Parts: sequence; C-alpha cells; structure tokens
Amino acid sequence: MARRFMDTELKRLLAQKPLQSLPVLGFFDNYELQQWLRHGEFLLLCGTSDYTWAYLCGDNPEDLYALLEKYDFQSLYFANVEEWMLPVLTHTRKIEWKLSTHRYYLPDNKIVDHPDYISKPLDGSMASYIFERSAYKDFTSEAYIKERIEKDVSAGIWIDGELVGWGLTHDDTSLGFLNVIPAYRGQGLGESLLRYLVILKRQKNKPVFVNIEPHNHQSINLVKKLGFAFDREVSWVKLN
Repeated sequence: MARRFMDTELKRLLAQKPLQSLPVLGFFDNYELQQWLRHGEFLLLCGTSDYTWAYLCGDNPEDLYALLEKYDFQSLYFANVEEWMLPVLTHTRKIEWKLSTHRYYLPDNKIVDHPDYISKPLDGSMASYIFERSAYKDFTSEAYIKERIEKDVSAGIWIDGELVGWGLTHDDTSLGFLNVIPAYRGQGLGESLLRYLVILKRQKNKPVFVNIEPHNHQSINLVKKLGFAFDREVSWVKLN
C-alpha cells in the first residue's frame, strides 16, 4: 500500500528530531498515514489504530496554535503530547482523559544479554487471556491486543503449559504490556521477557523504547538496569 509517509520532505523534518519522532516513525511504520499538516517546523500526522490519532512533533507553541487552527480538531485523540503542549490543546477544549508516561530509549551501543528464561512469540488466540489480566482495560481492547501481537514482536513464557508472563508492543512500536502473573513474580521473568523483546527488535534493526507511568518504579528500575535512558514525559490525550 502506497503511503504518503514516504514523502522526502516529511522524512527530513522528522529526522531533525530523532528522539521526539520515535513514536511517530513507529506508528506510521504500522499504520497508513491518512493526513499530515505542517506549520513552520511543527508537524501533525494522522492515522488510525484503535482510534484516529493526531501525532504531534515540534517545539514551538505559536506553530502548534496555528497548526491546530488549520486542523480544526478533526480528531480529538492526540499522541506524543508533551506537557508544554497541553495549554495549547486545551485553549478551546477540555481534557476528557489523559494517560501520562515517561519515555525511555535504549542507545544503540548498549549491549543486552540473552534472557535467563526461554521465551516464545505469542499468537493472536492469546489476546483474550492477556486482555483479561491487563491493568489498562480502559485504554485498550482485546482486538487491539490481537492486532499488536500479529503486527509486531511479542514474547511469552510458559511454565507447566501455562502462560505466566508476556510482553508485546503498542501501536507506536514501543515495548509494553509487560506482565507476569502474581504467583511467578520476583523470579526474573519480567527481565527475561524484556531482554527477549529487545533482541527481537534489534534483529529487525528497529529502535527500542518504552513508555512507563511515572509511579511504576519497578518497571523504571528494570529498564534503567538494562541501560535505557530517560527521554521525556509524554501523554495520550482525549479532548471533549
């Protein structure tokens, strides 16, 4: 399928902000670019996964004001939203919900050892099992999880025939959904899953990054242990 994402000028603009554009490049590697707008050096790109998301990339508030006026809130779902962007987004509208995270990325020169536990890729039939045990039911769906398993890398650990831990990616290709059922926590399964996912990503020559809620200290400590570096705080926002 032809994608306007391959526009040379758009790629040049995104390349100027390599860390800020990580989720933008990831999302549109998986989903068709339906529309993109520019004002100055600020970009707004739209595509549909579970919702139609407007991804923001830039650093000038005045450019963002002008871009939103041009866009006219054709979608109310915004991604890659930094804290300074919120007053601009809410100038004429209010926030219905917001999910805020800290983004960490793995520098290319960081070596990640092989996992201690054997992991295998998941398949779509496991989406219901994973969704029922997800802490983010308000922000996801079984269909979304199934799609992510089928579109990108994933990892599961089975013990005595039971799936006891898993990880996959979000629609921006960030690693996520890392979970180990309570009876098997504290044994290093989460670290093994994360190591396996990193290896799979690097085999595909894809960047490795995660989005973690600020209060999730256990996950933050884990990614720091593997050499991830903090980038910035970002949010997913639904306006009314």
